[in-house]
Amino acid sequence: MNTGQMMMAIGAMLLLSTVMLRVNSNNMINGTLRDEAQFGVLATSIATSIIEDASSKAFDEKSDTSSIKTTTDLSEVADLGPDGSETYHTFNDFDDYKGLTMVDSTMPSASFNISCDVNYVSSASGVITTSLEKTWHKQITVKVSSPFMKDTVRATSIFSYWTFR
Repeated sequence: MNTGQMMMAIGAMLLLSTVMLRVNSNNMINGTLRDEAQFGVLATSIATSIIEDASSKAFDEKSDTSSIKTTTDLSEVADLGPDGSETYHTFNDFDDYKGLTMVDSTMPSASFNISCDVNYVSSASGVITTSLEKTWHKQITVKVSSPFMKDTVRATSIFSYWTFR
């Protein structure tokens, strides 16, 4: 092998190692982005499931057992949240989710920290705001985070009480 061929072989190996380094680097970056996207999808799914579960319950503990005529018949703002011995599996109305915090570690890939808040809301000024008075509308906010995610997924939904006369 002469000097020219040796230089070409060294150049080819240098080019090959540079390409391999670049491919491996891109694979690691793509893998990280893929993982973050998958965790985001899982977190969104958890938040949506909790909102759907809450929406399947009665609007208020008092509407579960009797007919509500005015907002004065609804639970007090300070009483939103679970009653006494209620747990996540025994919640019977929408506002029981207020203050719920739990860790979902059922998935093998990661554990997720979940927190919920429920408040009465109004839109008198065209903007939805938390109300310090009882209204026909309650908003749930579910936050889902994980040590494996950069951001926290935050999902909200409004549940309204309707009556037909």
